[in-house]
Amino acid sequence: MNEFLTNFIQLLQAYGVVGLITLSFAESSFFPIPPDILLIPMAFANRKLAIIYALVTTVASVLGGIFGHTLGRKFGKPLLKRFFKEDKINKVQNYFEKYGGWAVVIAGLTPIPYKIFTISAGVFNVRLSIFIISSIIGRGIRFFAEGLFIFCLGDTAKYYLENYFDIITIGITILCVMFYYVWKKLKDTGIVQGTGTIAHYKSKYYKIYDFMLKYKKYAEVGIYIVASACLFLLFLFIYLEL
Repeated sequence: MNEFLTNFIQLLQAYGVVGLITLSFAESSFFPIPPDILLIPMAFANRKLAIIYALVTTVASVLGGIFGHTLGRKFGKPLLKRFFKEDKINKVQNYFEKYGGWAVVIAGLTPIPYKIFTISAGVFNVRLSIFIISSIIGRGIRFFAEGLFIFCLGDTAKYYLENYFDIITIGITILCVMFYYVWKKLKDTGIVQGTGTIAHYKSKYYKIYDFMLKYKKYAEVGIYIVASACLFLLFLFIYLEL
């Protein structure tokens, strides 16, 4: 099995960006292999494109997350129970109860399988706009951190990524949670008031949300088309490997 996975990753890597997009999309909704396994060696092979690879991985991962969100919304908790243990489902549900849709940021940064959060977000009716923003932040920080490490440090980055990267991302997660709690506390006590900048971005957020509602059906069709293409490529790669 390990030999198959190794050969399969090498096959995906041979297809470059197409393989990276396919794996990033699939991992966010159903596939067990994280895209870091492909992103890191590709970035080392071409340091100048490390940031571009990080961007491609983030975008494909977020799109895959939207597909996972759609699956969760359509099929509900039975889908979660089919693929994940009850204790993991309860743990994720606890995260959503504490942090709402922003729990997805935590999922994007930590080694916890991202797909359980994407599907759960649909099951627990997390607003899609919040889910997308959270996914961009969480996945973006993780993948861009890897890309920047390699772009700036070169071969030296390998040591830090192999030995300390999970510790670094967990540290960032803790800082995000602390920031969330401090901000919420200050807001609840009235110390922090809305500013012009916050109001500006809030209005932008609602415009995007209204736009998504208006074209929701078209967006879902688009996601299904992208999902179908990625599934086709994934099964094609598996077929070629077999």
